[in-house]
Amino acid sequence: MHWAANGNFVDRDRIPQYVVGFGALLTLALLGEVAFLFAIGSPIVFDGGFLVGVVTTIPFLAGIVFGGYWLRSSDLSPDRYLRVVGWGLTGTVVFLAINLALIVAIPYDSWLVIGPWIRWAVVLGASVGLLIGCLEGRAIERALAAERASLQAAYLEDQREYLDYLNSILRHEVLNTSTVINGYASLLETEATGLTGQQREWARIVIDESEELSTVIDDVRVLIAATEGGRQLEPVNVSRVLADEIRKLDHRWESVDVETSIPERVFVQADDLLARIFANLLSNAVEHNDAETPSVAVAVDATPETVSIEIADNGPGIPDSERETLFERAESHGSTHGLGLYLVSQLTTRYGGSVELTETGHDGSVFTIELPALSDDQASVALERQTDRSLVME
Repeated sequence: MHWAANGNFVDRDRIPQYVVGFGALLTLALLGEVAFLFAIGSPIVFDGGFLVGVVTTIPFLAGIVFGGYWLRSSDLSPDRYLRVVGWGLTGTVVFLAINLALIVAIPYDSWLVIGPWIRWAVVLGASVGLLIGCLEGRAIERALAAERASLQAAYLEDQREYLDYLNSILRHEVLNTSTVINGYASLLETEATGLTGQQREWARIVIDESEELSTVIDDVRVLIAATEGGRQLEPVNVSRVLADEIRKLDHRWESVDVETSIPERVFVQADDLLARIFANLLSNAVEHNDAETPSVAVAVDATPETVSIEIADNGPGIPDSERETLFERAESHGSTHGLGLYLVSQLTTRYGGSVELTETGHDGSVFTIELPALSDDQASVALERQTDRSLVME
């Protein structure tokens, strides 16, 4: 034993062992008592009252030993152990006091009766007290767990309200302001007369930075949406989502060669944020590409268990200094890939999948996303349920 943090001279973690040891000592005392009485040839051994006392003591002894093992394997905090033992000691004292009073009130011819009676009172009181202590300990733990769950629910609700407020500010205030800045800077660059080349370059920087700010705001809003507990995952056709994002890429960047190898129907469990994974990776493949003609190759390989999506480019590759922290939150504004890859990582994790940089070099990079697959049958059943729910709501 040692001084605990609260000053108690006890090692709380060892209390279950002490309880088991106490039960074992009482068991040895019972066996020793019976052996002693046999050895001296006492007729009390064959007395009905004595035999009843021995038989009724055995289950309570087993209860004390079991109580020690239960404490050790239960989810009770060690902080409850002292209280459980306290109940055991209280039960022992109360039962012993009652029975000592009876011993004094009822005269006996032989002192040999008193020992078994006291032993019976100690065992019965300790076992009943331990039972009460264990029941009370579990009740306290459950009450505390319920209180923690209630506080956690309230905290999460406050967080959701805060995130909704933050999302509203980003959408109505910051994003709108960024759009206004971008619009006036674009007018300044294209319509203003008498500007020098340097001044037009400054206008171009304002335009680029406002567009970058809008992208970051959009990504933050997606992250906020991804944390909402109410979103339900459902079957999503990866092939259709990829086709939509590739079409957007073609519209945004005219001089991009895109090669695809995508089956017609490949389903995963996701939601409408899945598109942001591919939008970010496809945009990065072009935006950070210094080739004369940027090239992007998208391939989907589906097995019964996994859907693997590879997005390859012919860009300059990822610098060694960025590879280890590629999917972490960017700490500096100068980060090449900003928040986008962190968003990709968070969303793939949300869908039970993974993303990694599988190849990179001077001739390009390859990102691989792996997501748990849904079979056509699973997807069909889930889609039918969605249709039924929609009809019911209508």
